[in-house]
Amino acid sequence: MASGKRLVSIEELEVGDLIEVRWLDASEAKMSLSVPEREFDTPVRSIGVFGGLRGSRAKHIIIIKEEFTIGDAKEYHYNAIPLGMVDRIVLARRRFWKKRDVKRAMRLLDGLGERAEVDVRKMARRSPRGLAEDLLKLSLDGLLALRDFCLKEVR
Repeated sequence: MASGKRLVSIEELEVGDLIEVRWLDASEAKMSLSVPEREFDTPVRSIGVFGGLRGSRAKHIIIIKEEFTIGDAKEYHYNAIPLGMVDRIVLARRRFWKKRDVKRAMRLLDGLGERAEVDVRKMARRSPRGLAEDLLKLSLDGLLALRDFCLKEVR
């Protein structure tokens, strides 16, 4: 681990901190596997700005990975990582983003439906059910279940 970086707990994080989260993602198989049980682990390393915790059924750590400026609007790409899947959190830099900038990005997530759009193309690819049915059931928890998603400010 490089100097200046340290392992932290979720309780030590502040909104706006630059972090690296090492976690285990779900895996999928379409053929029989002849690998040991431990090979089902899918390690992921996500790096971004800590936006907070969200989710009612399962808490997720929200990481803002990218910010795009498109005309006057901003678009943000997020990762939502279930806390139960987190292996470790590395703090890279405190207060990397100002709290007000993080709050602006998180308002899109928190106000889903009023001030945000969802890229339904990803939903259609991921869901075997009809797209219309999925859209009707979409909630914040449903969005968090996508794990990797983006929201675009609509003006």
